[in-house]
Amino acid sequence: MRKVEISVNGKEIEFEVKKLICAGYTGRNRELVMKHIKELELLGVPPPPKVPMMYEISPHLITTDENLEVGSDKTSGEVEYVLLFGRDEVYVTVGSDHTDREVEKIDVRRSKELCPKVIAKEAWRFEEVKDYWDEILIRSFIKEDDEIKIYQEGRLSSILHPNDLVKEISGTPNGLVLFSGTIPLKEKLTFSKYYKIEMVDPVRDRSIVHQYNVIVKRL
Repeated sequence: MRKVEISVNGKEIEFEVKKLICAGYTGRNRELVMKHIKELELLGVPPPPKVPMMYEISPHLITTDENLEVGSDKTSGEVEYVLLFGRDEVYVTVGSDHTDREVEKIDVRRSKELCPKVIAKEAWRFEEVKDYWDEILIRSFIKEDDEIKIYQEGRLSSILHPNDLVKEISGTPNGLVLFSGTIPLKEKLTFSKYYKIEMVDPVRDRSIVHQYNVIVKRL
């Protein structure tokens, strides 16, 4: 079990992470998901045994740090919505399922276990945004050649709704942190040393932003 500090409407909450799941292949358009799987196969990534796929990994990988230590220069982040299931409340924030892309070609679950899973230090109550969930926007930025540029951008309408993701999970969700799966890249896969992730609420005119640096430390 791991504890993380998050701020919800200005109130600091200590959340106990009992289980961590990274979902994959969660696009609502199943045809596009299958096309993406075929594209990944061409890059050497094995297809999942089922769609969507739930990868349970160690809760100790959760972090809100702004410096991320990894063991390879072939890692990259991807923006996702993240649900935190408390005993009486569900929170939503933005996160990055940082992954080792070389190991991903051999073992997808292992590739996720080799990198910390980043979440922002701020969250919203799911109840506050559930009525206009699909309108929420997520995006990520990278630094390439000393220039910060947009890497991903899309609305949550393109990813399976939380109610559908939870159906894929057995047991009680109390203490669960669930990464949603990501949205398409703007261009190509890039191994950047800097990522910024953002979630935008267009109805309440607010956003959650987190940024982190990638530090390669080979063993």
